[in-house]
Amino acid sequence: MKSLAFLEHVAHDRKAAIYAAEHDGKMRNFAYHEGLGECRETFSRLLGDVQKGGIGVVMTPDAACLSIETSPDWMEAFIQAVKQHAVLIGDHSHDLVYDLRDEDDEAQFRDLYPQGAYERARSKPRPLVDAIAQSPFAAAHIERGENWFLVTEVEKEAQDTPIYCLSSGASGKDADMWGMGPLKDLLDTLALYGITEGDGWSPVHAERKGWLSRIQQQEDAMAAQTAAALHPHWGSLPKGARQVSVILPGRGKARGKQRGKRGGRNR
Repeated sequence: MKSLAFLEHVAHDRKAAIYAAEHDGKMRNFAYHEGLGECRETFSRLLGDVQKGGIGVVMTPDAACLSIETSPDWMEAFIQAVKQHAVLIGDHSHDLVYDLRDEDDEAQFRDLYPQGAYERARSKPRPLVDAIAQSPFAAAHIERGENWFLVTEVEKEAQDTPIYCLSSGASGKDADMWGMGPLKDLLDTLALYGITEGDGWSPVHAERKGWLSRIQQQEDAMAAQTAAALHPHWGSLPKGARQVSVILPGRGKARGKQRGKRGGRNR
């Protein structure tokens, strides 16, 4: 490998791209491909630009950041494109330039993301808010005993306080509890099951889209039942009762109104 000073002697007939990523818990747009898995949308755009041949250098604050939330198959596609188009990778913090056409450079670059590191980081339990931020559906789940719990951020225009949806059911079974409201209110319900927002949550990843869609259909059906049951009494309900809906196992009464439009990320 060479130092960044080497780039001064490289032909400048192609563009330089800058890529930076970190684990900061912020909302991200993700790209998902059936054969490649998942990566940040910014990474997929970078790969597309490299494949077009217009990029000569990819500058990073740390070359290891290229692997953050990047599946192994996306990374392999990137490596092959970089080699094919003779693209150099600059690492500012370590004053290094990788030329992946060189076997030693390629080996050291691959060592930046050990095998299995992606899946370990992806499946690592984390706080609820972080898990929602790192899901392409803005959804997180957790298991306690024989039950699963799902929290999804709900998109609602002109809403000062973000609204979330909560559902739960027995492992391998349909949802039998549903609720919607500010996160604080749903956390009060989760506290009854010994669950907090602090840790233990996992993002709902793209490959679980089928499961999530099925649960959301069940939630929508429960929401419709709630709205139908409350409709005759809607005018007499206090204003606060219209903001949250909860159906608990074994209880016939429901409180609140049907849910709003779902949130999520562009894909």
